[in-house]
Amino acid sequence: MATRSTLIPPPQANPELSMLETCLELRVLEDLGDGVFTNVRPLYQPEGARGIYGGCVIAQCLAAAQKTLPEDMKIHSMHCYFILAGNPLIPVIYHVERVRSGRSFATRTVQARQRGKCIFTTTCSFVRPPAKSGSTATIEHSVPLPGNVPVPENCVTDEEQLLKWYEKGNLNTEDLARFRQVLERDPCEWRHLGITDKSPDTAPTDKRSRRWARVKGKIQNQDSHLPSLAYFSDSAFLVTAAKVNPLTQKDISMIVSLDHTIYFHNAADIKADEWVLVELDSSWAGEERALVTAKIWNRDGTLLASCYQEGLIRLRKNEVVAPTGETSKL
Repeated sequence: MATRSTLIPPPQANPELSMLETCLELRVLEDLGDGVFTNVRPLYQPEGARGIYGGCVIAQCLAAAQKTLPEDMKIHSMHCYFILAGNPLIPVIYHVERVRSGRSFATRTVQARQRGKCIFTTTCSFVRPPAKSGSTATIEHSVPLPGNVPVPENCVTDEEQLLKWYEKGNLNTEDLARFRQVLERDPCEWRHLGITDKSPDTAPTDKRSRRWARVKGKIQNQDSHLPSLAYFSDSAFLVTAAKVNPLTQKDISMIVSLDHTIYFHNAADIKADEWVLVELDSSWAGEERALVTAKIWNRDGTLLASCYQEGLIRLRKNEVVAPTGETSKL
Protein backbone atom coordinates (compact mmCIF):
# COMPACT_ATOMS: atom_id res chain seq x y z
CA MET A 1 0.00 0.00 0.00
CA ALA A 2 1.34 3.40 -0.99
CA THR A 3 1.87 5.85 1.85
CA ARG A 4 1.82 9.62 2.03
CA SER A 5 2.43 11.95 4.94
CA THR A 6 -0.73 14.08 4.52
CA LEU A 7 -4.29 13.32 3.40
CA ILE A 8 -4.20 16.18 0.89
CA PRO A 9 -1.11 17.58 -0.88
CA PRO A 10 0.18 20.52 1.21
CA PRO A 11 -0.61 24.01 -0.10
CA GLN A 12 2.10 26.56 -0.75
CA ALA A 13 3.48 27.94 2.50
CA ASN A 14 2.47 31.44 3.57
CA PRO A 15 5.74 33.45 3.65
CA GLU A 16 4.34 35.73 6.36
CA LEU A 17 4.09 32.90 8.87
CA SER A 18 6.96 31.66 11.03
CA MET A 19 8.43 28.30 10.03
CA LEU A 20 6.90 26.62 13.07
CA GLU A 21 3.42 28.00 12.38
CA THR A 22 3.69 26.54 8.88
CA CYS A 23 4.88 23.17 10.21
CA LEU A 24 2.01 22.92 12.70
CA GLU A 25 -0.90 23.86 10.42
CA LEU A 26 -4.05 21.76 10.84
CA ARG A 27 -6.94 20.98 8.51
CA VAL A 28 -10.50 20.47 9.76
CA LEU A 29 -12.04 17.17 8.62
CA GLU A 30 -15.74 18.04 8.89
CA ASP A 31 -16.81 14.95 6.93
CA LEU A 32 -15.37 12.71 9.67
CA GLY A 33 -17.30 14.38 12.49
CA ASP A 34 -17.02 17.19 15.01
CA GLY A 35 -13.56 17.95 16.39
CA VAL A 36 -11.53 15.97 13.85
CA PHE A 37 -8.32 17.43 12.37
CA THR A 38 -5.24 16.32 10.44
CA ASN A 39 -1.75 17.62 9.73
CA VAL A 40 -1.43 19.82 6.65
CA ARG A 41 2.30 19.21 6.21
CA PRO A 42 4.70 16.30 6.80
CA LEU A 43 5.79 15.98 10.43
CA TYR A 44 9.44 16.06 11.42
CA GLN A 45 11.39 12.90 12.28
CA PRO A 46 14.75 13.63 13.95
CA GLU A 47 17.80 11.86 12.60
CA GLY A 48 18.12 8.43 14.22
CA ALA A 49 14.71 8.67 15.95
CA ARG A 50 12.18 5.82 15.94
CA GLY A 51 9.37 8.07 14.74
CA ILE A 52 7.89 11.56 14.57
CA TYR A 53 9.35 14.16 16.94
CA GLY A 54 7.06 14.14 19.97
CA GLY A 55 6.85 17.92 20.13
CA CYS A 56 5.03 17.96 16.77
CA VAL A 57 2.20 15.80 18.08
CA ILE A 58 2.05 17.56 21.47
CA ALA A 59 1.76 20.95 19.77
CA GLN A 60 -0.80 19.86 17.17
CA CYS A 61 -2.97 18.19 19.83
CA LEU A 62 -2.97 21.45 21.79
CA ALA A 63 -3.71 23.48 18.65
CA ALA A 64 -6.61 21.16 17.81
CA ALA A 65 -8.05 21.44 21.33
CA GLN A 66 -7.76 25.25 21.22
CA LYS A 67 -9.94 25.34 18.10
CA THR A 68 -12.88 23.93 20.10
CA LEU A 69 -12.79 26.68 22.75
CA PRO A 70 -13.43 30.43 23.05
CA GLU A 71 -10.31 32.55 22.58
CA ASP A 72 -10.34 33.81 26.17
CA MET A 73 -9.84 30.32 27.59
CA LYS A 74 -6.16 29.43 27.91
CA ILE A 75 -4.39 26.13 28.55
CA HIS A 76 -3.06 25.69 32.09
CA SER A 77 -2.09 22.01 32.01
CA MET A 78 -1.75 19.09 29.65
CA HIS A 79 -0.91 15.49 30.51
CA CYS A 80 0.37 13.41 27.62
CA TYR A 81 1.22 9.78 26.96
CA PHE A 82 3.29 8.46 24.08
CA ILE A 83 1.70 5.15 23.02
CA LEU A 84 3.35 4.22 19.72
CA ALA A 85 6.07 5.74 17.55
CA GLY A 86 4.46 7.96 14.92
CA ASN A 87 5.17 7.16 11.28
CA PRO A 88 6.13 10.33 9.36
CA LEU A 89 4.89 8.73 6.11
CA ILE A 90 1.28 8.37 7.35
CA PRO A 91 -1.21 11.22 8.07
CA VAL A 92 -2.08 11.84 11.71
CA ILE A 93 -5.77 12.20 12.57
CA TYR A 94 -6.58 14.19 15.72
CA HIS A 95 -9.86 13.48 17.55
CA VAL A 96 -10.91 16.10 20.12
CA GLU A 97 -13.49 15.14 22.75
CA ARG A 98 -15.28 17.94 24.57
CA VAL A 99 -15.22 16.42 28.06
CA ARG A 100 -16.39 19.53 29.89
CA SER A 101 -17.14 23.14 28.96
CA GLY A 102 -17.67 25.10 32.14
CA ARG A 103 -17.80 28.81 32.85
CA SER A 104 -14.29 28.95 34.36
CA PHE A 105 -12.69 25.65 33.32
CA ALA A 106 -12.91 23.36 30.30
CA THR A 107 -11.44 19.93 29.63
CA ARG A 108 -10.52 18.35 26.31
CA THR A 109 -9.01 14.99 25.51
CA VAL A 110 -7.21 14.54 22.20
CA GLN A 111 -6.14 11.31 20.56
CA ALA A 112 -3.64 11.25 17.71
CA ARG A 113 -4.29 8.23 15.48
CA GLN A 114 -2.64 6.58 12.51
CA ARG A 115 -4.44 3.84 10.58
CA GLY A 116 -6.98 3.51 13.37
CA LYS A 117 -4.41 3.07 16.16
CA CYS A 118 -3.87 5.61 18.92
CA ILE A 119 -0.22 6.72 18.92
CA PHE A 120 -0.58 9.55 21.45
CA THR A 121 -3.20 10.80 23.91
CA THR A 122 -3.48 13.91 26.04
CA THR A 123 -5.90 15.53 28.46
CA CYS A 124 -5.85 19.33 28.41
CA SER A 125 -7.39 21.65 30.99
CA PHE A 126 -8.22 25.24 30.09
CA VAL A 127 -9.10 28.16 32.32
CA ARG A 128 -10.71 31.55 31.81
CA PRO A 129 -8.39 33.90 33.72
CA PRO A 130 -10.16 35.91 36.42
CA ALA A 131 -10.64 39.61 35.82
CA LYS A 132 -7.84 41.60 37.42
CA SER A 133 -9.03 43.52 40.42
CA GLY A 134 -7.07 45.35 43.07
CA SER A 135 -9.50 44.19 45.74
CA THR A 136 -9.09 40.47 45.00
CA ALA A 137 -6.77 38.65 47.40
CA THR A 138 -4.57 36.03 45.73
CA ILE A 139 -1.70 33.77 46.69
CA GLU A 140 1.36 34.29 44.55
CA HIS A 141 4.91 32.91 44.50
CA SER A 142 7.29 31.72 41.82
CA VAL A 143 10.76 30.24 41.39
CA PRO A 144 13.05 33.10 40.29
CA LEU A 145 15.15 33.15 37.15
CA PRO A 146 18.62 31.72 37.91
CA GLY A 147 21.33 34.31 38.40
CA ASN A 148 24.59 34.69 36.49
CA VAL A 149 23.13 33.33 33.23
CA PRO A 150 24.66 34.91 30.11
CA VAL A 151 22.16 36.64 27.83
CA PRO A 152 21.49 34.82 24.54
CA GLU A 153 23.19 37.52 22.47
CA ASN A 154 26.49 36.70 24.23
CA CYS A 155 26.19 32.93 23.77
CA VAL A 156 27.79 30.81 21.07
CA THR A 157 25.37 30.00 18.24
CA ASP A 158 24.97 26.45 16.94
CA GLU A 159 26.60 27.47 13.66
CA GLU A 160 29.61 28.90 15.51
CA GLN A 161 29.86 25.71 17.59
CA LEU A 162 29.80 23.57 14.43
CA LEU A 163 32.63 25.61 12.94
CA LYS A 164 34.69 25.21 16.14
CA TRP A 165 34.22 21.43 16.03
CA TYR A 166 35.12 21.42 12.33
CA GLU A 167 38.28 23.45 12.89
CA LYS A 168 39.32 21.11 15.72
CA GLY A 169 38.83 18.11 13.46
CA ASN A 170 35.84 16.74 15.38
CA LEU A 171 33.66 17.02 12.26
CA ASN A 172 34.51 16.26 8.66
CA THR A 173 33.15 18.23 5.71
CA GLU A 174 30.28 15.79 5.17
CA ASP A 175 29.22 15.94 8.84
CA LEU A 176 29.41 19.73 8.81
CA ALA A 177 27.07 19.93 5.80
CA ARG A 178 24.67 17.41 7.34
CA PHE A 179 24.43 19.23 10.67
CA ARG A 180 23.93 22.54 8.87
CA GLN A 181 20.96 21.03 7.07
CA VAL A 182 19.53 19.92 10.42
CA LEU A 183 19.88 23.46 11.79
CA GLU A 184 18.29 24.95 8.67
CA ARG A 185 15.23 22.68 8.98
CA ASP A 186 14.79 23.36 12.71
CA PRO A 187 11.94 25.89 13.25
CA CYS A 188 13.53 26.88 16.57
CA GLU A 189 16.92 28.30 17.49
CA TRP A 190 18.98 27.59 20.57
CA ARG A 191 21.83 28.88 22.67
CA HIS A 192 23.16 25.92 24.66
CA LEU A 193 24.78 26.71 28.01
CA GLY A 194 25.59 23.11 28.96
CA ILE A 195 25.68 21.53 32.42
CA THR A 196 26.07 23.93 35.33
CA ASP A 197 28.51 21.73 37.28
CA LYS A 198 30.40 18.88 35.63
CA SER A 199 32.38 17.94 38.75
CA PRO A 200 32.27 14.17 39.47
CA ASP A 201 31.79 15.07 43.14
CA THR A 202 28.45 16.78 42.39
CA ALA A 203 25.42 14.49 42.60
CA PRO A 204 23.45 14.07 39.34
CA THR A 205 20.34 15.44 41.08
CA ASP A 206 22.18 18.72 41.84
CA LYS A 207 23.23 19.37 38.23
CA ARG A 208 21.31 21.56 35.82
CA SER A 209 21.24 21.82 32.03
CA ARG A 210 20.43 25.26 30.62
CA ARG A 211 19.75 26.77 27.22
CA TRP A 212 17.97 29.66 25.59
CA ALA A 213 15.28 28.89 23.03
CA ARG A 214 12.89 30.71 20.71
CA VAL A 215 10.91 30.14 17.53
CA LYS A 216 12.57 31.42 14.36
CA GLY A 217 10.84 34.41 12.80
CA LYS A 218 7.78 36.21 14.15
CA ILE A 219 4.63 34.35 15.14
CA GLN A 220 1.64 35.96 13.39
CA ASN A 221 -1.26 34.02 14.93
CA GLN A 222 -1.44 34.70 18.67
CA ASP A 223 -3.01 31.29 19.27
CA SER A 224 0.25 29.71 18.05
CA HIS A 225 2.42 30.87 20.97
CA LEU A 226 1.26 28.18 23.41
CA PRO A 227 1.51 25.23 20.96
CA SER A 228 4.92 26.56 19.90
CA LEU A 229 6.20 26.49 23.47
CA ALA A 230 4.75 22.99 23.81
CA TYR A 231 6.65 22.03 20.64
CA PHE A 232 10.12 22.90 21.89
CA SER A 233 9.39 21.81 25.48
CA ASP A 234 9.99 18.21 24.31
CA SER A 235 13.40 18.89 22.78
CA ALA A 236 16.37 16.99 24.29
CA PHE A 237 14.34 16.39 27.45
CA LEU A 238 15.33 12.88 28.55
CA VAL A 239 18.91 13.38 27.36
CA THR A 240 19.37 15.50 30.49
CA ALA A 241 19.24 12.37 32.67
CA ALA A 242 22.13 10.94 30.66
CA LYS A 243 24.17 14.15 30.68
CA VAL A 244 24.08 14.70 34.44
CA ASN A 245 25.51 11.22 35.14
CA PRO A 246 27.31 11.64 32.62
CA LEU A 247 26.70 9.15 29.82
CA THR A 248 27.50 9.30 26.12
CA GLN A 249 25.62 7.96 23.11
CA LYS A 250 27.92 4.94 23.16
CA ASP A 251 26.67 4.04 26.67
CA ILE A 252 22.98 4.12 25.72
CA SER A 253 21.05 1.61 23.63
CA MET A 254 17.58 3.21 23.87
CA ILE A 255 15.87 6.44 24.98
CA VAL A 256 12.07 6.55 24.65
CA SER A 257 9.65 9.11 26.10
CA LEU A 258 6.73 7.59 28.02
CA ASP A 259 4.78 10.64 29.17
CA HIS A 260 5.00 14.43 29.13
CA THR A 261 3.29 17.00 31.34
CA ILE A 262 3.22 20.77 30.95
CA TYR A 263 1.85 23.28 33.47
CA PHE A 264 1.45 26.66 31.79
CA HIS A 265 1.84 29.70 34.07
CA ASN A 266 1.00 33.23 33.02
CA ALA A 267 -0.23 31.99 29.63
CA ALA A 268 -0.96 35.50 28.41
CA ASP A 269 2.74 36.40 28.84
CA ILE A 270 4.05 33.50 26.74
CA LYS A 271 5.71 34.70 23.54
CA ALA A 272 7.46 31.73 21.96
CA ASP A 273 9.21 33.89 19.35
CA GLU A 274 11.12 35.71 22.11
CA TRP A 275 14.04 34.19 24.02
CA VAL A 276 13.15 32.00 27.00
CA LEU A 277 15.49 30.21 29.39
CA VAL A 278 14.98 26.46 29.77
CA GLU A 279 16.52 24.78 32.83
CA LEU A 280 16.37 20.99 33.16
CA ASP A 281 17.25 18.64 35.99
CA SER A 282 16.69 14.97 36.82
CA SER A 283 15.39 14.16 40.29
CA TRP A 284 15.29 10.37 39.89
CA ALA A 285 16.50 7.50 37.73
CA GLY A 286 16.06 3.78 38.25
CA GLU A 287 14.39 0.62 36.95
CA GLU A 288 15.48 1.64 33.41
CA ARG A 289 13.46 4.88 33.70
CA ALA A 290 14.31 8.49 34.46
CA LEU A 291 12.30 11.55 35.48
CA VAL A 292 13.30 14.97 34.18
CA THR A 293 11.90 18.39 35.12
CA ALA A 294 12.10 21.60 33.08
CA LYS A 295 11.37 25.18 34.08
CA ILE A 296 10.92 27.90 31.46
CA TRP A 297 11.29 31.65 32.16
CA ASN A 298 11.12 34.70 29.93
CA ARG A 299 13.89 37.28 30.07
CA ASP A 300 11.95 39.37 32.58
CA GLY A 301 12.12 36.49 35.07
CA THR A 302 8.49 35.38 34.77
CA LEU A 303 8.09 31.62 35.15
CA LEU A 304 6.13 30.57 32.07
CA ALA A 305 5.91 26.80 32.38
CA SER A 306 6.94 23.76 34.43
CA CYS A 307 7.35 20.50 32.52
CA TYR A 308 7.88 16.88 33.52
CA GLN A 309 8.78 13.85 31.49
CA GLU A 310 9.46 10.22 32.33
CA GLY A 311 11.08 7.91 29.85
CA LEU A 312 12.82 4.65 29.25
CA ILE A 313 16.64 4.72 29.25
CA ARG A 314 18.41 1.44 28.57
CA LEU A 315 22.18 1.10 28.69
CA ARG A 316 24.34 -1.22 26.64
CA LYS A 317 24.13 -4.82 27.80
CA ASN A 318 26.70 -6.25 30.21
CA GLU A 319 27.88 -2.82 31.31
CA VAL A 320 27.38 -0.77 34.44
CA VAL A 321 28.02 2.96 34.14
CA ALA A 322 28.83 4.67 37.43
CA PRO A 323 27.88 8.30 38.16
CA THR A 324 31.52 9.25 37.49
CA GLY A 325 31.24 7.94 33.96
CA GLU A 326 33.48 4.93 34.67
CA THR A 327 32.32 1.74 32.97
CA SER A 328 32.92 -1.78 34.20
CA LYS A 329 31.89 -5.16 32.83
CA LEU A 330 29.47 -7.26 34.88
